[in-house]
Amino acid sequence: MSDEGGLTVTTTTLRAMQDVVSLCRRARSAAAEFGLDSAGTRRLCAAVTEIGQTVTAADVPATAQLTLADGPSMQVSIRVAGLRTLGGIDAIEHSLEVVRRLVHQAAVEPRAADEAEITLSVLFRSVLTDRASSGVGAEPGGRTRGANDGNALPDDPLDRAHHELLDANREVMALHAELAAQADRLRLSEEKLHLLVDSVPDYAICMLSPHGVVTTWNAGGERLFGYPGDEIIGRSFGAFYLQADCDEGAPAAHLMAAESEGRLESEGLRVRRSGHAFEAHVVLTPLRDDARELRGFSMVIRDVSERKRLEDDLRRRAEDLAVAHRAKEDFLATLSHELRTPLNAMLGWTRLLRIGKLDAEGTARALETIERNARLQEQLIADILDVSRIVTGKLRLELRPTDLAPLVENTLDTLRPSADAKSITLNTALQALGTVLGDADRLEQVVWNLVVNAIKFTPTGGEITVSLEHHGGSAVLTVSDTGEGISPDVLPYVFDRFRQGDASVTRPHGGLGLGLSMVRHIVELHGGKSSVMSAGRGAGATFIVQLPLRAVRGTRDAASVADHILDGLRILVVDDEADARDVVTRALDECGARTVSAGSAGEAWRLLSEFHPDVLVSDIRMPGEDGYSLIQRIRSQSGASQGLPAVALTGLAHPEDRRRALTAGYQSFVPKPVEVSELAEVIRRIARKR
Repeated sequence: MSDEGGLTVTTTTLRAMQDVVSLCRRARSAAAEFGLDSAGTRRLCAAVTEIGQTVTAADVPATAQLTLADGPSMQVSIRVAGLRTLGGIDAIEHSLEVVRRLVHQAAVEPRAADEAEITLSVLFRSVLTDRASSGVGAEPGGRTRGANDGNALPDDPLDRAHHELLDANREVMALHAELAAQADRLRLSEEKLHLLVDSVPDYAICMLSPHGVVTTWNAGGERLFGYPGDEIIGRSFGAFYLQADCDEGAPAAHLMAAESEGRLESEGLRVRRSGHAFEAHVVLTPLRDDARELRGFSMVIRDVSERKRLEDDLRRRAEDLAVAHRAKEDFLATLSHELRTPLNAMLGWTRLLRIGKLDAEGTARALETIERNARLQEQLIADILDVSRIVTGKLRLELRPTDLAPLVENTLDTLRPSADAKSITLNTALQALGTVLGDADRLEQVVWNLVVNAIKFTPTGGEITVSLEHHGGSAVLTVSDTGEGISPDVLPYVFDRFRQGDASVTRPHGGLGLGLSMVRHIVELHGGKSSVMSAGRGAGATFIVQLPLRAVRGTRDAASVADHILDGLRILVVDDEADARDVVTRALDECGARTVSAGSAGEAWRLLSEFHPDVLVSDIRMPGEDGYSLIQRIRSQSGASQGLPAVALTGLAHPEDRRRALTAGYQSFVPKPVEVSELAEVIRRIARKR
C-alpha cells in the first residue's frame, strides 16, 4: 500500500466483519475531524462494507488502510491475497460495479502474484462544489458524473429511488454489523466480569435494587451464606441480618446511609442460611446513571471471623502480658525486700560482734540471729531456683520408697514451735497408708509450704487441722485453718507464681508468694492435683492435695552412715572466695581431715605435686581458669594424681551444671550451701572408692 501525497489515518487487518465495522467507525471519526460531509462518509462506509463482506466471506488475507489523500479525498485501500480464491480481477471488477455509484473512485489493480489492491475514495464537499460550478461533474447519485465516475446514474426517478434504497440497505447492514460487534463485546465483557466475580470465593458479591432486593449472586455468596442463586435472587438482603437488627430497621438504615454518604463500610454480625452468625465486613456502594438517578447498590461481604478471633486473642495475650509484667514487678519488689531484711539483721549483728562489746548472752543471740536469717535467705534462694527449674521444665524427682504418714508427722513436729509461738492449735489425723513411690524431699516441701502458709495467715489463738487419709486410689492430704480466708476474686489465682492476695507495701505478711505455686507443680509431677476452698474473707481456707498411691513391695531403708570422721585424709580445697574457702577448710579440719586451700586453679595445680591430696574439693566458677578446666588437666596427666577423687562444691545448682561437672571428671557434685556432715559423707564415700 502507498500513502503518497496523503496522510495515513489507520491500518487494520480484515479478518471478520467486526474489523470492517471498526474501520468504518474510524473513518467516521476522521471525517468528523477533517470536515468530510456525513453523506459522503455513509457512502464510503457502505462501499467498504460491501467489499469487506466479500473479502471476509472468502477468508483470504486482507489489510485495509484509511488515508486522507490528494483531492482532497478520503480513501480506503484494501490489499488482498488469494486473488484466485476471490475469482480473479474480473470477479472483483464485478463487485466494484455495485459500489461505483456510491463513491467517486472504485478501482482494482493487480500487485504481486495472486494479490490485488482495491481503492475506494470520496471527495470532500468543497471539491464537489467547485466541480459543480465548473460543470465538471456532481456527487455520485447526482445528475452528472465527472471523469473519474463510472456509468451515469439512471435518470428515471423510480430507478434512482431503487438505488437509493439499496444504498440505505447497505448502510443499515453496516450499522447492524457494528451493533452486533458491540453486542459481542458487551457479552464478552459480561462473561469476563461474571468469571471474575465468581473466581473470588472468599467474597459474597451481589447487586441490589434501590429497595435492597438481591438481583445478582456470585459463587462466593453461595459459599459464604449457603444460599443458591435461584433461592436468594428476588429476596431482600435483610435475610443476611439478625432478626433483632431487622426489627430495629438496620437494613433500611444502611441503604440510606450508603446512598447519602456515597459508600458505607461496616462490620457486624450476619446470618447464614443455616442460622449461624458470623463476623462480616460489608461494603455498600450506590449505583447511579448519567442523570445521577439511583439504580441500585453493589454489596461486597467478607467473613472476618478468623481475623476477629486473632485480634481478640492478641488482645487477651497483651492483657495477660501486662498482668504478668505487673506481677513480675511486684515480685521483684517483694524479693528485694525479703532478701534485704535478713541481710540487714545479719550485717547489724556482725558489726556488733566485730566491736567486741557483747557479753556471752548477746554473742549467743547474735550468732542465733545470723544463723536464722542465713537459713531464711538460703530458703528464699532455694525457692527461687526451684521456681526457675519449674518454669524451664528442669525440676526432676528422685523417686524412692516413701511412707507418707511419718513424713507428714516429722514435718509437723518441726513446725509446731512456730504454731505454739502464735498460740495456734495444730490438730492432726494421720492415717497410715503404707509405702509409696515418691520424692520424699519434695513431698516434705509440699507439706511444709501448706502448713507454713496456714500458720502465717491464721491469727493468734486460731486452729489448724492436718489430715491424711486414703480415698479410692489416692492419698488425700488436707490442711484447714481458721485464718483470714481468701476472697473470691483471688481464689482462682492462689496457685499462680508471683501472685499474692496482698502485694502492697503495707501487707502484714512477708514471703515471695512462691510456696503454693511450688506445691501445685510438685504435686502435678507426682501425678496428683491440688485445690483450695474458702468461703471468703474471715472464713478460713482449706487446701487439698491428692497423690496417687503407688505401692512398692520388698523395700527396705538404706543403711545409715555411722559417722563422718575424715581422720587421715588429705584434702585440697580450691575456691576463689576467701570466706567460703576458710569455712570449708575449718569444717573439714573439725572432721579430722588435713586440709590445704588454694585461691585459684593455677595455685591448686602447683600444690598437687607438693601436698599429694587424697581428695580434691573445688569450686567451679573461678576467674581465669575454672573448675572444669582444672579437673580436665588433672585427668589428662599420667601418674597418681590422674585418678584423684574430686568433689565439685559450687553455687551452680542446675541439673545441666551437675551433668557437665560429672562429665568433666568430678566424682560428685554438691551445691552450695551444704551441711558439713553431708559434705564429709560425700568425701568419705568417694575416698573409699580409690
